[in-house]
Amino acid sequence: MSHTSDHDLALYTALQQIYVLLDDGDRRAFDALELTPTQYNLLLRLGKDPATGPTISELSRALLCTRGNITRLVQRLAARGLVQCSGDPADQRLVRVALTPAGERLRATAQRLHRDSLRRRFGQLDPAEQATLRRLSERLARLLEADLHPAEDDESLL
Repeated sequence: MSHTSDHDLALYTALQQIYVLLDDGDRRAFDALELTPTQYNLLLRLGKDPATGPTISELSRALLCTRGNITRLVQRLAARGLVQCSGDPADQRLVRVALTPAGERLRATAQRLHRDSLRRRFGQLDPAEQATLRRLSERLARLLEADLHPAEDDESLL
């Protein structure tokens, strides 16, 4: 195995461990609300207006899930009275999703719990370390996103 491959694998392993730990911390933060991290991320993408809410396909692309998975997530949240679905006035084939008032309240509570959890988990990094980590993470996220669409211009990554 080459030197570069060793570094690539070590970086990947560290990032995978960070993902698992972040996901676990998010699950613990949302546990009392009976909300999963994926459900929370879906709620974050919704507004109040059913006529302009994102479609199932748009949510699928944003969350990197299949439309079937998003549909099931939306159905679970709708059963709890947190979201509502409506047809698009211009195209009845489209299903738009929006928050209900109960969904807005739950999202606000979840956001507060999440911020508190992040403050606790990242609070031991000083501001300079946080800034460096954020800058490098944002760059890595752009590179990984570009890998989803390799035909795009590589100069947008610089």
